[in-house]
Amino acid sequence: MRNSRKKGLILLLFLLASLVGLVYIGTEMFQVKRIVVTGNKKTGYDEIVRMSGLYIGQNIFKIDRTIIEERIELNPYLDVLSVYFKYPDEVVVNVKERTPTAVIPYLGSYVVINDEGYVLEIHGDLDNISYPLIQGLTIKGCSKGKVVSVVDPYQIKALRHVLEETYRQELQDIISEILMDDPDDIYIISRNGTTIRLGQAVELKDKLKWLCTPNFQQIDNSSIKGTLDISVASQAIFKPLDD
Repeated sequence: MRNSRKKGLILLLFLLASLVGLVYIGTEMFQVKRIVVTGNKKTGYDEIVRMSGLYIGQNIFKIDRTIIEERIELNPYLDVLSVYFKYPDEVVVNVKERTPTAVIPYLGSYVVINDEGYVLEIHGDLDNISYPLIQGLTIKGCSKGKVVSVVDPYQIKALRHVLEETYRQELQDIISEILMDDPDDIYIISRNGTTIRLGQAVELKDKLKWLCTPNFQQIDNSSIKGTLDISVASQAIFKPLDD
């Protein structure tokens, strides 16, 4: 009888020890050993990892993806596309870096945005800011890392299309201002003072191609100022200021 009890106690202790060992091994197995960051070019790996709060040795099951995203996106230049796990011990953070493309005057300051309208910086003046100046937006408010809030959301939608195509065709250096007062009748001012009527934010690829032609360069560099009407994509009509 005693031997049976003794054997039973030994078996119980063995099972407990095995269970503790399995828990320990499992805990060790699912500790983070590698943190991978993809999509970053200007923002350093160490900076993104620091912002995320991730660290080697962390239990992978205790990581909250939402918290990681929120921490990293405190930097308005970073958009977290995904946070996922490669079990048992790797965390992969995929980010997209936002690029400044334009500046908006607002309450005596200047708001730097990317081509999607996200606020990246707010400056007190235009010193050392060379992006196209956006005029005519009716702004309700803005905060870093958020899309600028406007009364008419269509203004931002149209502006996004214009900025995307402008940078796609690398025309940003010849554009001084984009006038968005009427998003159905958009105007552009070149850095040399030529007014360009863009009209609606449609067929922008064909419309903006006119600004790459020698004819436009000749007009833009001449002393004769006026309006180049490219609101119809298939034609460009220059109207001198004297007409």
